[in-house]
Amino acid sequence: MAEQNDIAWKPILYCVGAGIAGIALGTFLVAPMVQKMKAKKLAEKKKTAITSPTKK
Repeated sequence: MAEQNDIAWKPILYCVGAGIAGIALGTFLVAPMVQKMKAKKLAEKKKTAITSPTKK
């Protein structure tokens, strides 16, 4: 058996850590921003749908 460790753990752990950080970043920062934008668009769409019949 070889005395040295054959697997390079540093790059693997770096990739795993980066993936976890990316998921956390997407969950806590990007998702709420996207949700706000969708809600804003939806509110704007509802607003124009309500005001458009009276504009005739």
